[in-house]
Amino acid sequence: MKNSKDQKIKGTNDQKDNHSEPKRGHPLDEKVEEQEEQIDYKDKYLRALADYQNLVKRTQVEKEEFYKYAHESFIEKLIPVLDHLERAEKHTQDIGIDLIYKELRKIVEDLGLERIHIKETDEFNPAYMECIEAEQNGNKLVETRTGYRFKGKVLRPVQVKVVAS
Repeated sequence: MKNSKDQKIKGTNDQKDNHSEPKRGHPLDEKVEEQEEQIDYKDKYLRALADYQNLVKRTQVEKEEFYKYAHESFIEKLIPVLDHLERAEKHTQDIGIDLIYKELRKIVEDLGLERIHIKETDEFNPAYMECIEAEQNGNKLVETRTGYRFKGKVLRPVQVKVVAS
């Protein structure tokens, strides 16, 4: 009787021991899992690094664009002043107005503003011209208002009339 009790107790202990120990996989499986985890971390790291590098590049481009066009709104507001001074220069013989107009024009040109020049024989181009009047069979351009570009960007198109010659 004692033997059967001992065996029962032993059997119970053996079953407990089998269930209480964590199952261990094959060492190669563990190594493969570890390598896959390392590859996953490396992939995440490389993606994060690429995102960061793209952010730096994009920020640099935006910064350059900002600096390139920082004066744009100010210069755009000066265009009517240039127009008024140009008209005043043409209609008066005041040396003071002439000097102010030339100095202001030089300042804005140094900042990147350029006048759009057209010839009578040019073809109408809607990219930098605005037609305010057109005669039938018109082939000659007459400038009615000066147009300006700022660093290659049209701020104000040239207003023209298309007249017959």
